Amino acid sequence: MQIPDRAGVIVGYRVWRVIPGKWVDLSQSLSAQRWFQTWSLMEATVAHCPPHLQGDPSKPLLRRNHPHEAAPSFGCTCGLYARYEPIQEVHPLPYVVGSVLAWGRVVHHMDHSFFRAEKALPVAFVRPHRGGGVFPHLAEDKFFRIADLLGAEVVENPGELRTYSEVEVNKW
Repeated sequence: MQIPDRAGVIVGYRVWRVIPGKWVDLSQSLSAQRWFQTWSLMEATVAHCPPHLQGDPSKPLLRRNHPHEAAPSFGCTCGLYARYEPIQEVHPLPYVVGSVLAWGRVVHHMDHSFFRAEKALPVAFVRPHRGGGVFPHLAEDKFFRIADLLGAEVVENPGELRTYSEVEVNKW
């Protein structure tokens, strides 16, 4: 039996990528920064453990099904990642910084700088700076449509993000 570290909802901070353009539906436009995992714009996003590929070059390529039922799990990298502290680095579009409320199964990492959660809901974003990437105007338009659909607040800096998010978590 595993005993949870805490019960309830926790605040986390992360970076997403806004996929610009008319060729990607709005519902598929908020994704993880590095992996193409789309975040829900209508409800909490739920983590899942994707099938793994055995990458040993001395063996034939083998696809293994889910090694466990619930995500996140110990001994795996699945889950919805978030940091405990607001992200201070400036990220130009198409990347956006924001906060989530997370709950369900949560794996806290040893260095205590981040966690992986079963469920998470974006609640606020730092107003992004226009800049890099392809089609920055389209990314900016999509970003504001995403924030509106989520009912997420758009704040001016990481300090405001922390303050807003801590008020929100106390409402749960």
